[in-house]
Amino acid sequence: MWPEYERPLLELPAEPTKPLSIDREWWKAFDDPGLNALVDEALLHNWDLAKAAANVAEAKAAAAAARSLLVPRVDGVANASASQRQLTLGPKELDDVVSTGSIGAAVNWEIDLWDRIRQMNDAALARFAASEHARNATTLSISTLVADTWFQLRVFDAKLLITRAAAANLKSVSDLEFRRWKAQVGTELAYIQSLAEYKATEARVPVYEEAVSRTELALKLLVGRSPRAIGEPVPRASLQRRPGEDLPQGSMPTVPQTPREVDSILLLRRPDVASAELLLVAAHADVNSARAEFYPRLTLSLVAGFVASTSSAISGMPLFWEASAGLVGPIFDGGLVQSKVDSAEAQRQKALAHYQYTVSLAFREVYQSLVQLDTSDRQFKSIQDELTVRKRSIVLAEKSYDAGRTSKFEVLSETVKALNSALLLADARFNQLAARSQYYKALGGGF
Repeated sequence: MWPEYERPLLELPAEPTKPLSIDREWWKAFDDPGLNALVDEALLHNWDLAKAAANVAEAKAAAAAARSLLVPRVDGVANASASQRQLTLGPKELDDVVSTGSIGAAVNWEIDLWDRIRQMNDAALARFAASEHARNATTLSISTLVADTWFQLRVFDAKLLITRAAAANLKSVSDLEFRRWKAQVGTELAYIQSLAEYKATEARVPVYEEAVSRTELALKLLVGRSPRAIGEPVPRASLQRRPGEDLPQGSMPTVPQTPREVDSILLLRRPDVASAELLLVAAHADVNSARAEFYPRLTLSLVAGFVASTSSAISGMPLFWEASAGLVGPIFDGGLVQSKVDSAEAQRQKALAHYQYTVSLAFREVYQSLVQLDTSDRQFKSIQDELTVRKRSIVLAEKSYDAGRTSKFEVLSETVKALNSALLLADARFNQLAARSQYYKALGGGF
C-alpha cells in the first residue's frame, strides 16, 4: 500500500561506446611487488578497516533484529505460587496452604497489516548493505592512500640518491679546484664557489633523509604495524641510477596506461555512491513505516501449558490454554505520530541531498583526475626535455671552461640547475603515479 522507491532522476553524460572495466586489485597495474605486499598488509590490519568491519557487523545485527519482528515470538513461561485463605466456613482445605505450579509456552505475533514491520525490515537491510559499501569505500581509500604514500617514499628515495650523487660530484670538483688553487693554476674564487655549491647540495641530504623516515612511519601506520614493528624499516629494493639516466630505474613503479573516458554506470556503482543511495532507500522505508503507525495494530497471543496443584479440586497435570487478539490504534496522541512522519521525511530529504551531492562529487573527481592525468604527463615530458638541455649545457660549459673562455662558476651553475631539474623530474613522476591511483579511485576501484 506504500509507494516503492524510485531512483532520483540524474542528468548524466552519455555512455562510452565500450563500457569501462577496472580490476579490483588495480594497484597491481603499477607492477611493484613492494606496493602489492603493503596493500595486502593494510587490507588485513588497517585500523580504519577494522572499524568499518565492526560497523558492518552492527548493521547486520540490526537487520536480524528487524527481521525477527516478521515472525511470531515464542517464550517459555513457568510460575509457582502458594496461597492460604483463613475461613471459618467451607471445606477444610480452605484453611490449608495450596501450592500451584505451571509450565508452558506463550506465543505473541503482531500481524503486519499495513507493512509497517516489513518497511522497518527493508530499512534495516538497506542500511546493512550501505555499511558493506561503506566498508568497500574505506578499503578503496586505504589502498589508494597506501599507494600514494608508497609512491612518495620511492620518489624521496630517488631524490635522496640523486642529491647524494650530486654532492659527491661537487665534492670531487671542489677538491680538484682546491688542488689547482694550491698549485697556482687555479684561483681561490673558483675553489670557494665550488665549495659553496657542494655545501649547499650536501645540506639537502638530511632534509630528504628525514622525509624518507617520516614517509616510512606514515606507511607503517597505514598498514597497521604494531608498536614494536613501527621501528623496523619498510622493506624495498635499492634504487640504481646509471650514468646518463634521468631517474633511478629498477624498482620504481611503472606508469600504467589508463583510459580517458567517463562511464556513468560504473560511477553509480562506486562504493560511496552506492552507500548513499542505499541510505536513501532506508530513509524512504522509514517514511512508510512511520506513516503506517496511523493505522491500528493487530496482535495475536496464545498461552498454553500444564498446571499442577496440591488442591484436591485439581487432579493430575491438566492442560490449560488461553488465546486472545488485540487491536490498538491511535485516537489522540498530541501529534506524536505525525511528528515521527515529519522527522522521517526530513531524514529522507537529507539522504536525497547527500546522494545527489555524492554523485556530483564522484563525477567531479573523475573529471579532475582526467585533467591530472594529462597535465602530469605533459609536465613530466617538459621537465625531461629541460633536463636533456641542461645536460647538454653542462657539456658545453665544461668545454668553454677548458678553453679558458668562461669561469668555473658557469659550469657549477649549470650543474646545480641540472640537479634542480632532476629533482623536479622526480616530483613529476610522483604526480604521474598519483594521478593514476586517483583515477582508479575515482572510478570506484573495481567495486
